[in-house]
Amino acid sequence: MSSTDSSSETSDSDSSDLRPATSVGARRLFDRMPPGIDCIGALSDGILHHILSFLPAQEAVRTCVLAQRWRHLWKCTTGLRIVGNKGPFWRWLNGLLFVSRCLRTLVLSGVGLQGTTLDFSSCPALEDLTIGFSVINVGKISSLSLKCLSIFRCRSYLDDRVRVSAPCVVSLKLLGFSGITPLLESMPLLETAFLTLGAHGHHTSQDICQKYSQSGVYCGAKHDACTNCHANNDGSRNCVVLGAISNAKHLELISSFGTVIFTRDLKWCPTFDKLKNLILNDYWCMGPSFDALSCILKHSPVLEKLSLHLFKGLRANVKMKGSYSSMERSSVISEHLKVVDVKCSVVDENVVEVLKFLCTLNIRFCFV
Repeated sequence: MSSTDSSSETSDSDSSDLRPATSVGARRLFDRMPPGIDCIGALSDGILHHILSFLPAQEAVRTCVLAQRWRHLWKCTTGLRIVGNKGPFWRWLNGLLFVSRCLRTLVLSGVGLQGTTLDFSSCPALEDLTIGFSVINVGKISSLSLKCLSIFRCRSYLDDRVRVSAPCVVSLKLLGFSGITPLLESMPLLETAFLTLGAHGHHTSQDICQKYSQSGVYCGAKHDACTNCHANNDGSRNCVVLGAISNAKHLELISSFGTVIFTRDLKWCPTFDKLKNLILNDYWCMGPSFDALSCILKHSPVLEKLSLHLFKGLRANVKMKGSYSSMERSSVISEHLKVVDVKCSVVDENVVEVLKFLCTLNIRFCFV
């Protein structure tokens, strides 16, 4: 395994909640100590491990020269933040990185991951993994302990899909992945997932329908489909992402036009038995038949809230709220659906077509 350069944008809400209390407690402890006493040395190992978890890994390792007591403290820190990798330090650290019984949080930013498998089985306490702005050239990412997994602004140069095996994940974020979209294996405990697929900014995807640019319509998984729509690169026809996230209660599924993953996965669409809150963008609202939107609604039997974000950028200028106009409910929609929100920049022809389609499902809208 090796690495490349960049920056990291991560936060740990649990840790940030502890910072004020820890800071005040430390000041009070130091105030009671006479001059000449080693205040930092008076702190317990647990507190020092917590402090070291906020440092970049290189700085945390450097503390080993402070005193005999500090020699191995960094190895038991509960969190490590790896930013880039240059020089012999990183080659040395790579041999130690993924062998820790104490590590709970790991942030990798601007690194290059190489090899057959990124296996975290030697980190049995690891629960929170973030990989950002990195190159992931590994065949598989595997962990039995992870609960929170975030992969953002990364890319792969491999010809095969990176497989992600994390069966205990509760929260998943896969945002702006360049190259071939990773294949997600079953996540039965998943509660929340945010997926943004396709080209965003300077990030590009190889999962593009080869016929969409010509006709504006996906060829799907038909007998005459293009290579990308027809099957995974391993020849299988299993879902790439939707099958793994089908147990989630909250889903946000965003994709750029032309990307085949969601459209292709819908050919083998799973049932989202626990899904209550669903957020979709305009990718899902393509007329005239609105097949993608109809399909996922039909397979979400307990859905309570549907939000359609039909705008570009960060803000919507127009907001509408929908509700049933009668007691009759369409067979396409969950009987539990209470709220349908539509947000857009302007009510253009495409938005009108979406509203007309939803009206056929006995939903009426008003401006908010």
